[in-house]
Amino acid sequence: MSDKKAKKGAASGDGISVANHPRARASIRRTRARVALIAFGLVLYLSLKSGVPGQEAALRALVAGLIGNLAAWACALAVWKSLVLAEIKVAHDAHAARERARADAVAELVAAEQKARAEKAAAGV
Repeated sequence: MSDKKAKKGAASGDGISVANHPRARASIRRTRARVALIAFGLVLYLSLKSGVPGQEAALRALVAGLIGNLAAWACALAVWKSLVLAEIKVAHDAHAARERARADAVAELVAAEQKARAEKAAAGV
């Protein structure tokens, strides 16, 4: 039983994912809603304009809205997955650059200290 809870906790934990991204979830929701409404309105308008009866036009519009919602979800998810991976890469590169700068600073301090010791030893001899 505890294995199931551990797996569930790991799956819904604070790991890196599109679902946990602060802007991605809201953006995907907005995109899905907008595309669904546009598809619904466009299909309803075109159906009514072409002489399709009202109930049939509404049914077509609902189906178009649902398909638009699912298509927008898939596209937005793919886009945000790429964006999240790019953000992770940028953060990793920035961290690596800071670590290199820190290591260079330490190396300079060690070299300066060794130079000072060598000068002190040369002056004392």
